[in-house]
Amino acid sequence: MKRMRFPMVLGLALLFCREATVAQQSLRLSVGSKQISVVPVFSGDQDYVSVSVIAELLAVNTYWNAEKQKLVLYLPGHQIKVTAANPFVVVDEKTVHQMPVATSYIDGVVFAPIQFFIPILNAYATGPVLVDGKKLTLDGGVSSVATRIDVPKKDGEEGAGGNLLDAAAEKKSNGLLIRLKTSRAFSKQDLEIWKNRSWIYVTVSNGVAGKGLSESLQDIEAYKLIKRALVIQNKRSVQFSFQLSKDIAGHEVLTGDPEPSILVLLRVKDPADLELGSAGTAKGVDLAKQKDQWKIDKIVLDAGHGGKDGGAKGKNGTKEKDITLAVVQKLGKLIEQRLGIPVEYTRSTDVFISLNGRTKFANGRNAKLFVSVHCNSSRNRKAGGFETFFLSPSRTEEALAVARLENEVIALEDEKHDYGDFTDEKFILAHIMQSVFVKESEELADRVQRGLDTKLTIKNRGVSQAPFYVLMGASMPCILVETAFISNPTEEKFLKSDDGQNKLAEGILSGIREFIKAYEKVGLR
Repeated sequence: MKRMRFPMVLGLALLFCREATVAQQSLRLSVGSKQISVVPVFSGDQDYVSVSVIAELLAVNTYWNAEKQKLVLYLPGHQIKVTAANPFVVVDEKTVHQMPVATSYIDGVVFAPIQFFIPILNAYATGPVLVDGKKLTLDGGVSSVATRIDVPKKDGEEGAGGNLLDAAAEKKSNGLLIRLKTSRAFSKQDLEIWKNRSWIYVTVSNGVAGKGLSESLQDIEAYKLIKRALVIQNKRSVQFSFQLSKDIAGHEVLTGDPEPSILVLLRVKDPADLELGSAGTAKGVDLAKQKDQWKIDKIVLDAGHGGKDGGAKGKNGTKEKDITLAVVQKLGKLIEQRLGIPVEYTRSTDVFISLNGRTKFANGRNAKLFVSVHCNSSRNRKAGGFETFFLSPSRTEEALAVARLENEVIALEDEKHDYGDFTDEKFILAHIMQSVFVKESEELADRVQRGLDTKLTIKNRGVSQAPFYVLMGASMPCILVETAFISNPTEEKFLKSDDGQNKLAEGILSGIREFIKAYEKVGLR
């Protein structure tokens, strides 16, 4: 892909743009002795500046992907990627920063919120970018750096308050009802709700957060049940996130009637959870119950591939789908016999299961661990060894290549549109959802890798991270084990043998056992 340099694009040309207005007061951006003056764009309580202007100031190359509306800044030693109308900044394809507000996209130019983007940039740039001689920091900074003027919106547009206006909560006999006031009616198809351990997520398609929405959510935190309430504006939706202090009996999202509204019902197990918390005290956290919540009482094992998806194939005809099923069944028996933990399998026969279907199965069974077993493969017949992965943007091209190989099964699925590419917003959002378990997933991967190392004599390739679709959406610590290279004739023979499969099962078991000891000993993270 060809790199290019962007011309300086100042905000003055945007005076009559519908999405934003131009501030009257110019700003002085500087790096060392080099400085430029720009007129920032104002939109939704934030001052924005063209990202290409900042790139020009830093004297760095940029790359613009018009199709995906992504702009990459090539800083010395780092790549900073921003996407139009997106709150995520991706650094080096492995670190994700989430800004409280999204970037703007106006007349083909990406604009970033000054207050939040500059501190992220300064964490990686060799020379800090100063705004009017002040350095903005990640834990504070300049909240208002320009005088702003507003231009009335045209007829037919959403009002200044957006279509999601405010939020309030009230006690009901069976739970807490959160009422989101809206300026228009939303359909059931616009709404989605799901639970991820202690978090409840509600997505409103085509939602636009009003100015007072975030402040009104803080009032909901007064209830013992709600530890934290957040709202994030995405490109085509708004996401509400509610962190719970207690486990709940159920959750539901409905459309309100007769007044336009969205109703989120959190059904509780104990009416005491509906009381208001008192200042300076914990909001009803029951440590004993929370410790039980983290107890690992069910494990889902996933034998990679199956049915019409044979996976990789060895030189002597061995199929990956057969090896993974054999190893998983041996491992499951060991877990139940030695650890006393119930095991369920995404497949116990030679059947085809979609990648989404595997984690959906684990979530539906309320599993506490998800382990997916595979065999590696390479065009290089001499390549060998075992490796364990956890979900995250890949750090190396080699890890990404492994993920691409395992993700190729999508071509056999009927619902291909359910998946995005490795760098789009869908993957990043999935990664953010999983971030609750990244630490645990990495620890589980490390323990399993160590366990395998005690049983195997082949090469230890270590723990890696990569974007495996089969791990996305899992509401628990999850890993993918590449047991050995089926493309290597020696390791193919090892994989096919009972002795080899037993050693693999023993090694993975050892890692799971050690992880559980550490995980349950801590109890609460």
